[in-house]
Amino acid sequence: MRERLEEAMGDGRVISLDRSAFEHDDEIGYVVAMGADLFVLLRVADNIHFDGFSVLRIADVNDVEVPHEHDEFVESALRLRGETVDEPPEIDLSDWVTAVRSAGRLDEVITLHSEERDAGICQIGHIRSVNDEKVTLVEIDPDADWYEEPTTIAIADLTRIDVGGSYEEALVLVGGPCPIPILRSVD
Repeated sequence: MRERLEEAMGDGRVISLDRSAFEHDDEIGYVVAMGADLFVLLRVADNIHFDGFSVLRIADVNDVEVPHEHDEFVESALRLRGETVDEPPEIDLSDWVTAVRSAGRLDEVITLHSEERDAGICQIGHIRSVNDEKVTLVEIDPDADWYEEPTTIAIADLTRIDVGGSYEEALVLVGGPCPIPILRSVD
């Protein structure tokens, strides 16, 4: 699977990504960075707009369609809408700890998924701390209300990180920045 993902990144073409163990529908996007075990996907939403980035495990990918069957349409729509991404985000893909740290520096909130433990459930919030065993974040709920107490998630449970998406942006737009003082260093 690594070779297919590297091919997709090298070609710069839109792909369809099958992670059927966790997702019912394929994801559409561009592979923009590769690590030993993780990669970054620039997501394209169903409405053909860029919708942030996902850090995913290579081992979770069942199939990659390179290029996506409607790649010319998707690429034309994005181009005509003026949607471009100059540079992928600087996310360190060495391991989950460094990926969470670097993703946490990019935006006010990120989304963490533990799909093997809780399929369909995610935690969205502001990263408070990260170590080799756990991530502590202050969550924001679907009504854009910030939790008063931080939540802890085991690093070993992580299967996906999302950052820079429209849903996360909307939560911060309504809920405002995290009210609990936190150092932005995420160390």
